Amino acid sequence: MNMYLLCRHYGKKGLHIRISERRLNKLRLLAVEKDKTITQIIEDLIDTLPEPRKIQSD
Repeated sequence: MNMYLLCRHYGKKGLHIRISERRLNKLRLLAVEKDKTITQIIEDLIDTLPEPRKIQSD
């Protein structure tokens, strides 16, 4: 089973990342401005990424 299917199958998961304080503050300000959570802002950004190419298995 490929990673894409695993992610879809098991639902929401946590993600811990390390970013600079400047970037975190930028996210916080944008979230307040858009009246969204930081999670919603990041999910929206991820949704703008191109779809990964499908990996063919043998």
